[in-house]
Amino acid sequence: MIDWLNNFIDSALLIDAGRRIILSLILLAIMLGLSRWQHTDLEGSFIYGFIRGLVQIVLLGFILVIIFSLQSLLLLYIILSLMIVFAAASTRRTHKYPKVFEIELAGIAVASYTIMTIVIVLGIIPVKGEYVIPLGGMVISNSMALSLIAMERIYSDLEHKKGMVEAAIALGATPRKAMNSIIRDAIRASLLPSTNRMAILGIVSIPGLMSGMIIGGMNPIIAAIYQIIIFLMIISSGFIADIIVSYYIIKIVFDPNGALKPDYSIE
Repeated sequence: MIDWLNNFIDSALLIDAGRRIILSLILLAIMLGLSRWQHTDLEGSFIYGFIRGLVQIVLLGFILVIIFSLQSLLLLYIILSLMIVFAAASTRRTHKYPKVFEIELAGIAVASYTIMTIVIVLGIIPVKGEYVIPLGGMVISNSMALSLIAMERIYSDLEHKKGMVEAAIALGATPRKAMNSIIRDAIRASLLPSTNRMAILGIVSIPGLMSGMIIGGMNPIIAAIYQIIIFLMIISSGFIADIIVSYYIIKIVFDPNGALKPDYSIE
């Protein structure tokens, strides 16, 4: 491992990357010049952000060199598990929904483990850190984002359609049946943007991952295939996470007797 890392550090690619970073300082200089011209007083923020970002991303690069060399499925799933926990924990700081951490943890975990296991078992991606971790990270982050959209939509619609839900319950509907239209609309709202993005692939835009692969020297056709696979992974994992989240929300907002709780609202 150490020998391989040393070879990487001394490689011509790393030297070339350093040269490109130095040349890119021209762009930083332009930003500084524009800021000074417009009197925005952002020069210090630009310099600090650049230096901090450069140090952080380089350190991340060295960490990824080690992670990408892993071929142990157990270790890779442990890393994915840590990423899932961090993703769920981040929602607790930004959203005040009841039990948001527990709900997101369940939704992200079930969706991510399911999709990643399927693509690995089917041989769509190899058991290598350089594939499993980046693609797993995309699945995890998008599962979190899409399920949060669904959660926000469910609570928002429930506030506006509370009377309709209570009327359905009074007529004998189960909580799931009473919430069916709200959950359906929430899932559609979370998935449609990604679905529409997939529909315009190659016509309106070239996605960032595909662009990165092409810049990295990969055959454009292979890069395109990986991009559509990733979109399918993202949408399917988001769909699963939405379903898990919706079931958990029903358990939170309804009591054991199937009645809507009066105190279900956001904490």
